[in-house]
Amino acid sequence: MGSLAQYAIANARFTVFVLVAIVFAGLSVYMSLPSQEDPEITIRTAGVTASFPGMSAERVEQLITKPIEEAIKEMEEVDEITSKSMTGFSIVTVTLHDRYFDLDPIWTTLRNKMTDLKGSLPEGTSGPVVDDDQGVVSSATFALTGPDYSLAELRTIARHVRDLMGSLTLVSQVDIYGVQEERIWLQTEPEVLNQLGIAPANVIAALTGQNIILPGGTILADGIQIPIEPSGNFETVEEIRNVPLDTPEGGLVYLRDIFEITRGYVDPLKKPVLFNGQPAIVLAVSMSDGTNISDFSDELLSAVDMWRHELPLGVSLDLSTYQPPFVEESIEDATSNLLQTIATVLVVVILFLGLRTGVIVGSIVPLTILSVLIGMMVWSIPLHRISIAAIVIALGLLVDNAIVIAENIKRRIDSGVERLEACLAAPAELGMPLLTSSLTTIFAFLPLYLAENVVGEFVRSLSQVMILALLSSWVLSIAATPALCYWFLKETPLAPGDTLKAVEARVYEGRLYVIYRRFLTLILSHKSIFAGCVLGLFALSVYGMGFVTSRLMPESDRAQVLVYIDMPAGTDVSETYRVSRNFSNWLMDKDLNPTVENQVIYVGDGGPRFFLALSPLDAFPHKAFALINLESVDEVAPMMERVNRYFISQVPDAWARVEKLFLGPSAPGNVEIRILGPSIHEIQKIGAQVEAIYRTVPGVEGLRSDWDNPVFKVKVEIDQDRARRAGVTSEEVANALSAYFDGLVATNYREGDTVIPVMVRADEGTRGALDMLRSITVFSAQRGVGVPIVQVADIDGEVEPYLIQRYGQERAMTISGRDPNLQASEFYALIKPAIDALELPFGYRLQLDGELESSGEANSALFQYLPHCLALIGIILVWQFNSYRRPLIVILTIPLVLIGASAGLLLTGAFLDFIGMLGLLSLAGVIINNGIVLIDRVDEERTPGRDIDEAVIAAAMARARPIIMTTLTTILGLCPLMLFGGELWFSMTIVIIFGLAVGTVFTLGFVPVLYSSFFKSLPALQRR
Repeated sequence: MGSLAQYAIANARFTVFVLVAIVFAGLSVYMSLPSQEDPEITIRTAGVTASFPGMSAERVEQLITKPIEEAIKEMEEVDEITSKSMTGFSIVTVTLHDRYFDLDPIWTTLRNKMTDLKGSLPEGTSGPVVDDDQGVVSSATFALTGPDYSLAELRTIARHVRDLMGSLTLVSQVDIYGVQEERIWLQTEPEVLNQLGIAPANVIAALTGQNIILPGGTILADGIQIPIEPSGNFETVEEIRNVPLDTPEGGLVYLRDIFEITRGYVDPLKKPVLFNGQPAIVLAVSMSDGTNISDFSDELLSAVDMWRHELPLGVSLDLSTYQPPFVEESIEDATSNLLQTIATVLVVVILFLGLRTGVIVGSIVPLTILSVLIGMMVWSIPLHRISIAAIVIALGLLVDNAIVIAENIKRRIDSGVERLEACLAAPAELGMPLLTSSLTTIFAFLPLYLAENVVGEFVRSLSQVMILALLSSWVLSIAATPALCYWFLKETPLAPGDTLKAVEARVYEGRLYVIYRRFLTLILSHKSIFAGCVLGLFALSVYGMGFVTSRLMPESDRAQVLVYIDMPAGTDVSETYRVSRNFSNWLMDKDLNPTVENQVIYVGDGGPRFFLALSPLDAFPHKAFALINLESVDEVAPMMERVNRYFISQVPDAWARVEKLFLGPSAPGNVEIRILGPSIHEIQKIGAQVEAIYRTVPGVEGLRSDWDNPVFKVKVEIDQDRARRAGVTSEEVANALSAYFDGLVATNYREGDTVIPVMVRADEGTRGALDMLRSITVFSAQRGVGVPIVQVADIDGEVEPYLIQRYGQERAMTISGRDPNLQASEFYALIKPAIDALELPFGYRLQLDGELESSGEANSALFQYLPHCLALIGIILVWQFNSYRRPLIVILTIPLVLIGASAGLLLTGAFLDFIGMLGLLSLAGVIINNGIVLIDRVDEERTPGRDIDEAVIAAAMARARPIIMTTLTTILGLCPLMLFGGELWFSMTIVIIFGLAVGTVFTLGFVPVLYSSFFKSLPALQRR
């Protein structure tokens, strides 16, 4: 490796040119590199929906959901299938294996399968329809409101604004939420039609017969074609009022005489949206891939500011959610931590190595970081809190190489070695051990890069940046550090009569070196006792880890509160809307909630995905989702308490789940247990037992089942014999019921490019009364008379499941609950004995779901390739040392990190989450580095006739300062991230700081003891 340093020194101009190029290229990349708050995650889910109005949940499950599931299961890419079957509707969610990234061909295959399946589903089924656009994240959402404008007028304005936003170069798509479709309603009392003898079919025939858009042919006159267009289609609502109807007696009436004709909206409302208490239309704007979010922000906001001046008076366009400020804050915080870490590392190396050498080592740090930025551009890694924090974490590792090389050069020069010789000898001696240690650290992080899991994908850039940092650090340390030392360090001539050995000996006469030598002498004299103490502490640390609370990922630190509002199943969306509007008005009360900046509520829908880890709700009429934006993150907890109190006191029949945003795939803290089996009744029975076990925990809250409550259903059993005698068909009965309550589409009214259905139904007063069902008249087309429905059908009621959930093609119910004072692992530990003691019938079983399941999957994915990477580390070590015992010594030191990590987690009360597990991996890399350079030095110190313990002590003394320096730079460099990096990085920094501090101390003693024990009986010259 000395040749690389020799080339850099000999070609000084080219070396300087390369270093300057790195500086300018790195700064340029930093300014242009795409930035975002968090890494992108491939959303590998798609939804398949199908509907059959009026069909019961069980029949939907059997006739629609199961065939869809069976067709999907044929796809080898599918990992998980879940489904929801409810009255008249089926939702099947498809999740692919985490190893797939090119999803378009897979979704095309899914669409083709659903197209092929459509013909085998019951006639009248709408769908199945595939929605594979679930991974789109809205970087900004705007709420369009206007108290003095109708929803139709707001819709027209919203579509215009959407077109303007969609024309921007950095915008990929714009979706609209809260638009209400218009309807023209023809409402009357059924008795009026009965008295006149007019059937709804007659009304529909009259409307469709007049409302036509058909060609009338062409006239060929003198060789010129003249088209003929007959009139008839409705131009105004007044023309609908004037449509004539023939009565059975031969009379003539007009629609206006028997119907109340109004122009309105769908009834009930379809997925309405409230913004600050007002009906609103939300425009969700998504950013183009690979775009710098600051450029996106500048383009979008400047355009919106211009458009606001063009909006009609009284119309407001306000931001509801906006990603760029969160990204900027995240990047600024991470960059600040990085600068603090660089400053800390620089101070440490200057204190240990002196000003000149310290500045040289310190200059390698920014050069390495800039090289990493260039590599990130090539590897398409954006700037976000994970990649920047990875650089912070890597600083302690990447500075190791430069410290070891610079310290070795300085020690040689201080000992009187000629400057050029010292600058070439150090990389020649240490280049290969440092390369080995860098590669072993890279292999320690490789399981994270290879992990096939969504959490692993979230933090994958951590391993990518570590790889770039370690390789860049090694190259610069071997080439640039010796060159800089040659150019800027001064030679120290030997005093008269001094020798190199004498100068080196004086270096180790300091007090700390004397104490360390005595310590080494003591433990080498009592190897068994020292090894036993280390093993005892290791066993104690393993025991202590059992008291460390684990979790998957921490909650987000955004100043936002999420509220999931669940009304009883079967609640109409109008009632959910009323409850949501009251809640929105309560939030707007500045006396009660002064810190609320704004809030948006999506009724009957989950709204857009504005945060990558947040999956929007499926559309249910009895559910709503609210997002509350607060002034500061300190107000989140008080706001959550107030919202909980509000629903308990004001809306006791609603179930409200109040949460923070979270970073993992599942909400933290929730313990979810899935019950699988064939019988609905038995599943519900077991679910009740599980809920009873949850209630034994005093602080439990949010206890619920995902099947919702059963609902009441009216059954109209048509007696086919009676129906035939009356001349009535089942279709006529169904149409009569649908026309009475929901309305039948008679025709369409066209206004410009807007198509408005014309609906016929009973008036509000009669269709809202359940007892009026028996008075409905069914018109017989065969006989031309009306027949009371009670003459052809029996009317009864029954209770049935509102929702049937399925998991993996089995019926499955999930019971969830949490204790706000406990993590999910702690809560589950309390109920696990009772859960395990449940006696389940044959064919039924329990599974963990939610955070605990996700945590297990993430850890399994992380450790899946760990044996392979350990094998690679072993191969590298055996190749480096051409020995088996030396690699064994290095590997035996790895568990020592657990001693400090366990103590640190217990002392600070930190959680061992997935990020903390990554800290253990990085710790292993550092400890391996220390072991390699120490063993390599011992091999150098072993000379003919020298006692092995003397060689071990001499090597340990020589390597103590660089090892301690690298440890201190890592520990102190991570302190800013620990103190100011937020909860995401707290556990990792605790693990590394405490684990490295304790592990380094033991390494400086344990490695010498192991080496002396393994090689004591060998001749001094036998080095392998």
